Amino acid sequence: MKIRFFKAIMAAASLLLLGSCNVDDDYTYYYPSNNIALGIIANASPDSDGLFFYADQNDINQNPLEYTNAAGYYNFYLGDRTFSIQDSDGHELTTLDKTLTAGDFFTLFAVNNLDAIELIAYDDLLEYPAVNHAGIRFINLSPDAPAINIATETDDLATALEFKQATDFMEIPAGTYTITYTDDNDTTLYTDVDMVFTAGKIYTIYTKGYVTPPAGSEDTFSTKRMRNY
Repeated sequence: MKIRFFKAIMAAASLLLLGSCNVDDDYTYYYPSNNIALGIIANASPDSDGLFFYADQNDINQNPLEYTNAAGYYNFYLGDRTFSIQDSDGHELTTLDKTLTAGDFFTLFAVNNLDAIELIAYDDLLEYPAVNHAGIRFINLSPDAPAINIATETDDLATALEFKQATDFMEIPAGTYTITYTDDNDTTLYTDVDMVFTAGKIYTIYTKGYVTPPAGSEDTFSTKRMRNY
């Protein structure tokens, strides 16, 4: 039987991303509290500047969260909550209502272009992977991407994943992989080479950028990996 878990976390720390610092103490574990939910905030809006996230009237991040950055897990009170994002001038850009229950884990993404920016929440499933396995899920957050197919050298991981759609968390044997992202015509959009997945860890990989970047942008279609645990 799998056991839900998570490491002890500091509310102001950053999520472990490629090239950033870990959110949590590497050696301390705890079971989810009966009176809080835990959430990550992430900026996947490709033409946004730094964003400020709010839960009701309470600011979540003190410093602007730049594109492709994430922070958390943060503690949140339970119940019906309204999340919002603001720009650096204090203008509210969009909101999302979400009911939080005890022990919830979730990731709150700012997505889409700035002129159509949205908040979307994905529930995080933090369970011990099987022995010598890692947990992984994929999310398509590239605004102009078609439905994408995702595969390793030997296995299909996702088929026709639409914009804002996420896979369930799945388990794969720990190891090093080449992961290819293709469209329905089998055209390769991007390839992740030498992706290392460590046994016992849990990851989210999301697509970002543009298949066809707008004028002035060099943000081509690629991926970002986050470590949930």
